[in-house]
Amino acid sequence: VDYLPGLSSDEKKARLARISYREYLVDVIKADPGVVPFFQAMTHGEWGVGIDAIGALEVWPFGFPGFQGLGLKPGPAPHMGFTAAGYAAGGSDTFHFPDGNASIARLLVRNLIPAALPGHTAEDAVTARADYAQLDRPGASTRIRLSSIVLRAANLGPAAAPDGVAVTYIRGGELTTVRGAGCVLACWNTMIPYLCPDLPDRQKAALRYLVKTPLVYTSVALKNWHAFSNLGIADVYSPGCYHSSFRLNPTVDIGRYHSPRSPDMPILVHMTRTPCQPGLDGRAQNRAGRADLLATSFETFERNIRNQLDRTLRPGGFNPAQDITAITVNRWPHGYAYEYNPLFDPDWDEHDQPHVVGRQPFGRITIANSDSGAGAYTDSAIDQAHRAVGEVLAIEA
Repeated sequence: VDYLPGLSSDEKKARLARISYREYLVDVIKADPGVVPFFQAMTHGEWGVGIDAIGALEVWPFGFPGFQGLGLKPGPAPHMGFTAAGYAAGGSDTFHFPDGNASIARLLVRNLIPAALPGHTAEDAVTARADYAQLDRPGASTRIRLSSIVLRAANLGPAAAPDGVAVTYIRGGELTTVRGAGCVLACWNTMIPYLCPDLPDRQKAALRYLVKTPLVYTSVALKNWHAFSNLGIADVYSPGCYHSSFRLNPTVDIGRYHSPRSPDMPILVHMTRTPCQPGLDGRAQNRAGRADLLATSFETFERNIRNQLDRTLRPGGFNPAQDITAITVNRWPHGYAYEYNPLFDPDWDEHDQPHVVGRQPFGRITIANSDSGAGAYTDSAIDQAHRAVGEVLAIEA
């Protein structure tokens, strides 16, 4: 059904960009409001908020119901967010290492300090054992210092003509200051005004605008997965539960690592919770979710985890007291980089977007992180790192 008759494809996209998917279902399609709770959490995994705070155009590339008869032409449109525009343009290949993005960090470390991680390929990096003693050797051309929290970064001399930078960090209770020709601040961008208080006020305000999306990734270790096998399921969507979805860990065979195939074998269950608060704008929901994570005890998580898995899997023979061997709750209060939301954010000129203003070099200090690309993806983080390092080298030259 064409629910927006008489409009061109571009006009329809412009209309869909300005209303939430909830509004589209209830006010445009005239669907029964009873469908809203079912769809409410379907956007949690990509955006960290529900359909009340995501534009209808954002979910169109994902095949959500209601768009089949509109005759929308393929491809991104003005005012689409980073994720939606990417999927509308064809998406990208997805690969999951058994340990997530940790393998990417290991591969980067191996390239910088080959002695730290044996092997030569992505396949053998997964099971290689790191030699941490190689990371911070005196005299090495590259040194990686762990457990060192940076407190301050400052230009030596005026920002217009600095002689270098000084970085102060704390490690083991001791303050240390190191000096260099330049530095890249590749941390959560909202923290940078505190680390570098000499920044211009406009740049500080831009950096603080980027309110990261909080998430919870919970891992539950099971003795076996007979209950999943008996029920014939691997992935569960549960919009009314504490975790809005859970699934068996993806099957990945790489190098000497092999995923469990038999239901008799132990396995991890991945659960996702997005602590958003419907009714607020996107950035306010992010802040509220972060406060929720800070205030929630592990006991609350454990009680809800056991209850949810029991209610879902007990018909398959699941017993939480016997089958659960461990629970790890990964609270990610500063998770996804903030992506602009057409429902709430202004239509800035490209050069006035907060992430562009915020990442400008300041003397010999440059800025990276996926925040400075306004996209919560590994490729965005790598692109921003490449840009920031290039800026440091250009300043030195």
